[in-house]
Amino acid sequence: MYILANTIFFWFFMSVFKTTGIVLQVWKYSENELFYKIFFRDYGILTVKKRKKAREKPIDIGYFISCEIVTHHGKTVHTIGNIKIQSFFETKQRTYSEIEAFLRLLSRLKKEIPEWHPHHEIYDIISWCINTQDILTDNKILLIHLKIISSLWSLWDAHSDEITQKTLKFIHKYNYKEILKLWEIPQQVLKNLEHML
Repeated sequence: MYILANTIFFWFFMSVFKTTGIVLQVWKYSENELFYKIFFRDYGILTVKKRKKAREKPIDIGYFISCEIVTHHGKTVHTIGNIKIQSFFETKQRTYSEIEAFLRLLSRLKKEIPEWHPHHEIYDIISWCINTQDILTDNKILLIHLKIISSLWSLWDAHSDEITQKTLKFIHKYNYKEILKLWEIPQQVLKNLEHML
């Protein structure tokens, strides 16, 4: 009876969820424990922790993982386990500017998406950045960044320059795959768009 009561109490104050996520930040909490900010597809950004295991491959910023989240009633930091690395942002084939721009995107997400607020469109954009074999040119990164800002309702579509305004309206209206087809953007329009970041 005592064991059954303890089991019921344990499950009442704790839940386990299977999901996928993108690692945004990693920091050491103690010798045996690491903390993470992870952008989960189903639950948004959460702060989670896990104990170090000698034989387990460590996860880092830009890793795309599947895992289990163990939530604790009344706590803001949860536990992850059963981690499987699906893919990661491969830096060896990337230029410094590509890596810097990608990290800037992740940093913006940490600041602007509240915890427990899933955002599938932005999640899909970052997943594409991690998994694509395409070169992430400055133009592509700029357009992706603007689409993310647009998805967060922080991008104005009004501009004194007519072509810039049309480009902004296009970014608002279409998904990132369509936006990435915009190859020929005049230099002045690019400068105008960069000023909006």
